Amino acid sequence: MRHKIKDSEIIFAEFFRIEKARLSWEKHDGTMGEEVERYVIRRGDSVGILPVCEDTGKIVLVKQFRYPACQKGSDGYIWEIPAGMVGSGEDHKATARRELVEEIGIEAKKLTHLISFFLSPGALDERFTLFHASIPDCSEIGTVGGNPYEHEDLLIEMFNKEKLLQMIKNGEIIDAKTIASILYYLLQGYK
Repeated sequence: MRHKIKDSEIIFAEFFRIEKARLSWEKHDGTMGEEVERYVIRRGDSVGILPVCEDTGKIVLVKQFRYPACQKGSDGYIWEIPAGMVGSGEDHKATARRELVEEIGIEAKKLTHLISFFLSPGALDERFTLFHASIPDCSEIGTVGGNPYEHEDLLIEMFNKEKLLQMIKNGEIIDAKTIASILYYLLQGYK
């Protein structure tokens, strides 16, 4: 399959960029489709980390305020896995290590890549990479974390598998990357 971009331009550039393009792509019958206009939010790649306590198997989540969520019937406080954007010149694993320290105050001795996927390919170019971090001593994790320079104020808690599944079922965890990450991890048979 192929595609042809006639032209593209950045029409917005602040925290992220919005690109407007005119393009066509090959249809499943082998012919080229008609030229259309599409938009993409150029945000860059992100990582998420499933920090798992070695002794209990509990997964560490953070709760933080998300402005877009409070516009949709939520109070805006969302349970999430620690996550963040890949910095310029930074590799994904380095980003995961940095985010763990910033969000929950723990350095990962070992990070294992689990899976990568697009978060919302109809609008975003953001590819998400999930890592597993085995945490030897979760007693060192505080109850509040976050990077003050990014105005983060994160509540930190640890949850067992049964509680996490109940929270997903009850709509207490509503962040897609967190739901997908937890379910993927548990379906792979990790403890």
